[in-house]
Amino acid sequence: MFVSAKELPELPEELEKYLNKPYGGLFGNTVLAQVVEEIIADPTMDYRPGYLEEMTGKRPPSIRAALKTLVRLGLIENISSDIQHPVYRVVARSKKLVALSLLAYAVIDDRDGTDCMDMAVLDYYNRYLRERVEPLAVATNYTGEWTIGGESSEHDADSGYITFRAVA
Repeated sequence: MFVSAKELPELPEELEKYLNKPYGGLFGNTVLAQVVEEIIADPTMDYRPGYLEEMTGKRPPSIRAALKTLVRLGLIENISSDIQHPVYRVVARSKKLVALSLLAYAVIDDRDGTDCMDMAVLDYYNRYLRERVEPLAVATNYTGEWTIGGESSEHDADSGYITFRAVA
């Protein structure tokens, strides 16, 4: 759904103070929240503490503490063997990554009246869940002879399934 600039909802004045805070101020403006926001914005990038210090404006000890917490929580991993110059990467298989990404989209949707989160949920479902939750076939114990043809099938537009009838 495309929303023109004229149709965007006004941000309530009491929420304007959260506009530039990570996740719309939901987690405050902590170093941890700022680091999470940075890595969720580009989960394919390798992160060095110096880069995060520059991006957040925070001091090295607090950045190191935030990174240590995120490693412990399984959101990122240290991929460097150099103790003096660590490099971190987002754990791509982490469901926390997915959830935080969806939350970031939800903040945008609430603020701008868009459907980013809905589209992301649908994409996630189609990529990772559909195969596990939708049946590929329906079993039956019918022992007669099956014939399938144009006249013996019916497409259910609501579900997306095709129903086949047996003609014996």
